[in-house]
This record gives sequence, C-alpha cells and structure tokens, in this order.
Amino acid sequence: MKKNSAAKRWTPAAAPKFNRQKKKLAPDVQAAIDKEVQAILENPLSGEPKKGPLRGVRVRKFTVGNQLYLLAYELDSKGRQAIMLAVGVHESFYRELAGYR
Repeated sequence: MKKNSAAKRWTPAAAPKFNRQKKKLAPDVQAAIDKEVQAILENPLSGEPKKGPLRGVRVRKFTVGNQLYLLAYELDSKGRQAIMLAVGVHESFYRELAGYR
C-alpha cells in the first residue's frame, strides 16, 4: 500500500516583515535562507522553541560567511503551514520580534 506523502507535507508562508527583511539581504544570504526554509519544511520541529512572550515561535540559527543569522517561524499544524516571521542578525532580533508579535 502506497502512502500519500503529499497530504503530510508542510507548506511555507511568510509574514510581510520576513519578506521585507529577506529582500534587503545579499543574494548569497537569500539563498541560504531558502535552504533553511526547505530544512524547516522537512523537519518543522528542528528550530529551538522559545519561551515567554515568544512562546510558539521557533528559531533556526545558520551562518553565512562569518555572520550568524536567525530565522524565526511559527507552525500552524491545522493548515500544515510553517509561517516565516523574521530573519536577521542576532543584534536586537528577539526584542524586535517580540514587538512584532
């Protein structure tokens, strides 16, 4: 019996803030973000879960060159969507993210 894997796949969605932030980054960083999004879709629980005011948000960390970037996302398990919230460097990332939510 063949399993219907298409029904179990997660789909990406993006908050407007995420799209604005991504557009401002260099092409190599944008490509790295695309790879991270694909990794999230393959394993949605791979990001580190946050606590407190950011409860429900997960963050994946990745580097491009010598720079550390963070990608914040939420999961909508009913719609099987991974919603990308924000991307950027660590400096004031969490404070801005808490203000956005």
